[in-house]
Amino acid sequence: MRSFKMTEQEIYMQRALQLASLGLGLVQPNPLVGAVLVVDNQIIGEGWHQCYGKNHAEINAILSVQDQELLKKATLYVNLEPCSHFGKTPPCANAIIEYQIPKVVIGNVDPHDKVNGKGIHILQEADVEVTTGVLEKECYELNLRFFTFHQQKRPYIILKWAQTADGFMDIDRTHHPESQHYWITNQEINTIVHQWRSEEDAILIGYQTYLNDAPQLTTRFFPGKNPKKFVLCHSPLRNEKELVDKGFTLLDFDFSSENSLSAILEELYARNIQSIIVEGGKKTLESFISSGLWDEARILTGNQSWGQGLPAPTFNVTDSKPIIIADNTIQYVRRHL
Repeated sequence: MRSFKMTEQEIYMQRALQLASLGLGLVQPNPLVGAVLVVDNQIIGEGWHQCYGKNHAEINAILSVQDQELLKKATLYVNLEPCSHFGKTPPCANAIIEYQIPKVVIGNVDPHDKVNGKGIHILQEADVEVTTGVLEKECYELNLRFFTFHQQKRPYIILKWAQTADGFMDIDRTHHPESQHYWITNQEINTIVHQWRSEEDAILIGYQTYLNDAPQLTTRFFPGKNPKKFVLCHSPLRNEKELVDKGFTLLDFDFSSENSLSAILEELYARNIQSIIVEGGKKTLESFISSGLWDEARILTGNQSWGQGLPAPTFNVTDSKPIIIADNTIQYVRRHL
C-alpha cells in the first residue's frame, strides 16, 4: 500500500485497474484492461474489457460518454497500451484518433508481438499526447498472467495444495490404497478454490491424483466457467479412454527426464493456455518447485491434525501473512515483484 498521496493521474489509473479486474476469468487470452475518460477532473465515461471477442475497454469507455463532443478535450486513462492491430475487434489506437481524444495516459506497454509500442507510435504520429508508466508496477501485477505468457512463452503457474495443521496433505496410500477422497479444508475455503478455478484457463493434476481422488475439477461451488483439465501421465494407460471421456487432456510426462516439464509447458503455451493451477499430489507439485517453474503458491491449511501421513511440500512462507477464514488459513506466496 502506498504511504504517500496519489497524484491525479494515479487516482484515475487506480480506477482503471479496478474496472480491469472485473474481467478476470472472462477475457483470456486477452489482458485485463480498464479505461477511464476524464474532462476537467470529472469522469465522463469508463469501461472495461468484459468478454473475449467483444469490445475492448477503450471502446466501452468511449461509447459510455453521453456527450461525444466532450471526447475532444478528454484524457483517456488505460492500464495497458491500446492495441494497434486487427484481431477480433478493430485497433483501439485508431478509434482514439477517430474520436479526437487529445491525451492518453498508459500504465504498461503491451508485450504482445503485434503491439509492443506500435499503439503508442500510432497515437503520437497523430499528435496525441501520450504519457506512460503511471502506476506501472500495479498495472504489471494485475496482468501477470498476460505478461508471463508473452514474455516467458509459458503459462502463469499457480501451485495449490491443502494440508493439515500438522503438515500432511494425504494419508499413507501404501497402507490405505483404497481410501477415497476427503476434505481437509472447510466449505468456505472449498468455495474460494472453485472461484480460483473459474479465474484461470486450466487446471493440472498428476495421474496418481486422478487414481486416488477421481477429482471433478469443476466450479460447482461457484458460478463460473470450468477450467480445461489436464493430467500428467506416461502412456500407454489402461484407462486412457475413460480420462478423455471425462474431459481430460493427457500430457505425456516422464518424471525421470529433466526437460519433460519444460516440454509440457511449451505444449500448454502452444495450446494458448495463459494460466494454470497445479492441484497435483506431492510428486507433481515438487517437480514444479524443484524446477523453479512456478509463479505463485496458494497453501490452504485446515484445522485437522493427523499425526501421520504424506507430508506436504516444504515451502518458505515466512514472508506471507495468512488469511484466516473460519478455522482455516490461506497463504499466498508470489515469486514476481
